[in-house]
Amino acid sequence: MSGAAPLQHTIIAQCPLCARTDAPVYAAFPVMTWVRCSCGLIYMRSAAAYGVPMVSAGAPNQHYSRRLRRRISKSRHQILDALNHTRPGRLLDVGCALGYTLQAARALGLEACGVEIDEAAVKFCRDQGFDVRAGTLTHMPFAAGRFQIITMKHVLEHTPDPRAALAEVRRLLRPGGALFIAVPHAGYRKAVRDPQHAKFYQPTPTGAEGGHYIYYTPATLGRLLEQAGFALAQVHPHLVHRMAPAPLRVLQYVLAPFRWLAQRLASGLGLRKEFWLVAVSRTGQPD
Repeated sequence: MSGAAPLQHTIIAQCPLCARTDAPVYAAFPVMTWVRCSCGLIYMRSAAAYGVPMVSAGAPNQHYSRRLRRRISKSRHQILDALNHTRPGRLLDVGCALGYTLQAARALGLEACGVEIDEAAVKFCRDQGFDVRAGTLTHMPFAAGRFQIITMKHVLEHTPDPRAALAEVRRLLRPGGALFIAVPHAGYRKAVRDPQHAKFYQPTPTGAEGGHYIYYTPATLGRLLEQAGFALAQVHPHLVHRMAPAPLRVLQYVLAPFRWLAQRLASGLGLRKEFWLVAVSRTGQPD
């Protein structure tokens, strides 16, 4: 019938965190439906003709050099966050895009590898001398236990099956190795205040905003990581990096009270659009 709403197909049948199937609708559109489970996880239950997106890193452009220094600096701080909880070693950046984190790791003296779905980005990183391979979140072409640090920045929200992705990450990570994750924050004030009109959940011509399937909070992602065989070590950026050069550590100690206050205010007011965390791979089997 002309003008009829498109038929939606099931994307995630049960909550990836607690396995419940009765989550009420959180935001609904003709082409997709988001639900919020009683455990707190928000995920896409159904959508019309929406498959797993191939998120492109994009080719370098005139803004690449302008962004380069800032993104490498941010990546350096994120790696140092991970190094607060593990020893230095080989690093894997999952969804490495144009290699900002790989360059930051190299500057810190770490051997760095990457995995990326976008062929153009793979070629670009290889041209910079990095070991970057084509792969997906559930199939990464590296040997088990090869890495001491794995970074996943704005990647985990792109899969409807985070358990499978975390199982693959744990396969690659040595016991005691650190996993750094950055994801959008489901507790972001604008998204919580009006989910139906929040950019997080708005459909686009190619699916959900940014190709996202799941939105996490520190609590829900922390629980998922615990179930996947990780121990949650730290949420949000660290105030002091034990592996940073001495002059930087001194400055961090001086600024720590002010940064702590700013972080508390940002969290309390719901101003965080993303959050960071570090988890450590445990020995033994996941729950």
